[in-house]
Amino acid sequence: MAVKISGVLKDGTGKPVENCTIQLKARRTSSTVVVNTVASENPDEAGRYSMDVEHGQYSVTLLVEGFPPSHAGTITVYEDSRPGTLNDFLGAMTEDDARPEALRRFELMVEEVARNASAVAQNTAAAKKSASDASISASEAATHATDAAGSARAASTSAGQAATSAQSASSSAGTASTKATEASKSAAAAESSKSAAATSAGAAKTSETNAAASQQSAATSASTATTKASEAATSARDAAASKEAAKTSETNAKASETSAESSKTAAASSASSAASSASSASASKDEATRQASAAKGSATTASTKATEAAGSATAAAQSKSTAESAATRAETAAKRAEDIASAVALEDASTTKKGIVQLSSATNSTSETLAATPKAVKAANDNANGRVPSNRKVNGKALTADITLTPKDIGTLNSVTISFSGGAGWFKLATVTMPQASSIVYIALIGGAGFNVGAPQQAGISELVLRAGNGNSKGITGALWKRTAVGLTNFAWINTSGDIYDIYVEIGNYATSVNIHWDCTTNASVSIYTSLTYSASKPSSVTDGVVYTMYSSHQKPTPSDIGALPTTGGTISGPLSVTDGITGALKGNADTATKLAADPKINGVKFDGSADINLTPENIGAFARRSTGAYADSDGAVPWNAESGAYNVTRSGDSYILVNFYTGVGSCRTLQMKAHYRNGGLFYRSSRDGYGFEEDWAEVYTSKNLPPESYPVGAPIPWPSDTVPSGYALMQGQTFDKSAYPKLAAAYPSGVIPDMRGWTIKGKPASGRAVLSQEQDGIKSHTHSASASSTDLGTKTTSSFDYGTKSSNATGDHNHSRGTMEITGTLGYFRSDSGNFYTASGAFTLGGSAPAHGFTGSQFTYGVPVNFNASRTWSGATSTTGNHAHSVPIGAHAHSVAIGSHGHTITVNAAGNAENTVKNIAFNYIVRLA
Repeated sequence: MAVKISGVLKDGTGKPVENCTIQLKARRTSSTVVVNTVASENPDEAGRYSMDVEHGQYSVTLLVEGFPPSHAGTITVYEDSRPGTLNDFLGAMTEDDARPEALRRFELMVEEVARNASAVAQNTAAAKKSASDASISASEAATHATDAAGSARAASTSAGQAATSAQSASSSAGTASTKATEASKSAAAAESSKSAAATSAGAAKTSETNAAASQQSAATSASTATTKASEAATSARDAAASKEAAKTSETNAKASETSAESSKTAAASSASSAASSASSASASKDEATRQASAAKGSATTASTKATEAAGSATAAAQSKSTAESAATRAETAAKRAEDIASAVALEDASTTKKGIVQLSSATNSTSETLAATPKAVKAANDNANGRVPSNRKVNGKALTADITLTPKDIGTLNSVTISFSGGAGWFKLATVTMPQASSIVYIALIGGAGFNVGAPQQAGISELVLRAGNGNSKGITGALWKRTAVGLTNFAWINTSGDIYDIYVEIGNYATSVNIHWDCTTNASVSIYTSLTYSASKPSSVTDGVVYTMYSSHQKPTPSDIGALPTTGGTISGPLSVTDGITGALKGNADTATKLAADPKINGVKFDGSADINLTPENIGAFARRSTGAYADSDGAVPWNAESGAYNVTRSGDSYILVNFYTGVGSCRTLQMKAHYRNGGLFYRSSRDGYGFEEDWAEVYTSKNLPPESYPVGAPIPWPSDTVPSGYALMQGQTFDKSAYPKLAAAYPSGVIPDMRGWTIKGKPASGRAVLSQEQDGIKSHTHSASASSTDLGTKTTSSFDYGTKSSNATGDHNHSRGTMEITGTLGYFRSDSGNFYTASGAFTLGGSAPAHGFTGSQFTYGVPVNFNASRTWSGATSTTGNHAHSVPIGAHAHSVAIGSHGHTITVNAAGNAENTVKNIAFNYIVRLA
């Protein structure tokens, strides 16, 4: 059964939240709701929402257009939950609230251990079944191996019978040759039986191998599933027995083979006697063939069972792996649970720290260390539900189901606030359904029109009452009851169909934010429009209603409304009867004075016509032409709520006149003014509401009492405009009329206003400057120092490079002219032998012809000089070598660049504006003319 959740969605200031969507997302699957399904509810303009929610747990999200989703929390709706607001369900205590986070985590770990333990149990059972299947397969393999061995033995018996038959054939030697071939065929059949037996033995061997593998897999699976080790061991023993049976089959087959070989030998040696036993041998052959076929079938069955045993062993291995994984997960979960338990085991939970908390089912405990159990929570919930008896009612409606109250249920009217926008005119206000003979509709406008203080008539009430006819004739009757002149001024209706009528009203200006109340009989209905359409004129085809004006002290009828004469006079067409006399004089009637009623009064002064009366200004609410009263200045002068009039206020040595204007209404209820003799000053003060004078006297400045100079005449005033205000002039070096502006002349005796355009004001120094003297712009004298640090870059080496060997061009063929070659020299004397001289030639000539006849020591005694002259003329040209080229080897080398220690010349460039300035904003300087 769904539970109703309803209420008003409000913000922190109590205002309804508009344009919001409430979204409920199921957090788990219940009997009626699927997890992750989403439901939504859109509150109306007043923030009201109502939704029937199935029992379950939901995540609550608030969606507001233009903002990200906001998660409000989680609610749990039980089958026996009571209806309530969304706030009630969000704030309700859940079982999780009474359980510490660490304990919840511990419980989750325990659940995971339980799940993993269950998986281990399931996998262990699977391992047990696989081991059992392996055992059965091994047993079947052993059985078929035994069958194969039996077949082999039968083949051996047949071979023996064949040998016996051969031995008995010795007497038939004559036909032995003929039957030898048949014996050979029998031997061949025996050989085939032998081969079949060997095949059966091979199949048995395969079965043995597979059974051994099955034994190993089953043993491995059994070692993991510790609780089923005995079953796996049994499977291993069965597989071993199958192996032994296969070996026995193999031995028997081998014996059959040997026996068959002996049968062949015996048949060969007794060939001559085999003829008589041909039929027996043939029968033996057929029997051997049958037995061999049976052995082959048994071997095939054994192979199939061995394959099945291998499959069972594989399943057992898979079960083992699954069991190991489950055991590992269980061990991990148990370890995590153990860690969590150990983390909180030594500390009790409190309101400031996490830990282990003891559960309690008490519902009257105030302990801060115990946690409530679901039983205690249910008891508290049942107690809360029991606080409201099932027979209790709300406005006459039982609490056994959701309750919807209408305004009529709680004794009030329907209400809405609307505005009539567009000005004075007609609006379609409502549509009503009114069955004939027994329906009534009531519509009231509360608020009138206008928002002006002191205008109570604007706080008006207009009431519209509609009553159905009796069906003959069919229709409605309506009346508008006006309490004030503002608000609804007229109304009409249109019968659109059947008992349905559109109601139109006429209203004046400024009818904004007014309350509309309405009610109707149970058989009628009213629909008020909140968005109204304006029409300056009355709609066509309407039926006019009747308007009644309700007169009061604030809304009085005119003489014509009630058939009376106005105070300005009029004509009475019938006789006039006066019972208690007439106040005042009746012109044209001399007897009127004697007929005045006794004790008449004029403005409170008794007048019976016997004497003159005197009316004071007080009697007629006027100012007296003399002093109204006297007060002392030391007592605060005239009170703020004193009667209006002129008062004499005394003080030490003189007095002054005080005029008091007292109205008694409004924010400023009193205005007082006082004046001293000989124009000694004029002052005023005023009161506020009923608080009296909150401020002291303020002086009124006059031509005799001028206000003090707030800014001296002549002082420059910065002005942020090129438009100069009246009474001021721009300071631009112009002359002025000193007689017209004497105060300005006192500041500038020269009659010239300084030109402040482009100039700033500087305080006059103690000496050296005159007032109004000018100083041109300049910079204070200063120097600059500039230098570049001496830098020694040392000796720099360029990078090494190799130009290789270069060749010159192959030109330059030339020769040289032969000139004169001068070869000169002088030789010593030559010794002559036996008076003979050497003959000289060529470049050598003798210097004389005198012979030499002696030689003394190492010196010539006599001799001739020998001259050498090699001067020759060399004519012609030298021979040419032809054009040729020269190789120029450059080779790899580097260059050293010496920079050395040196300095640099620094040039400081000019910078700056045409004049010295600071950051500034341009204002005009003006001066007051006075």
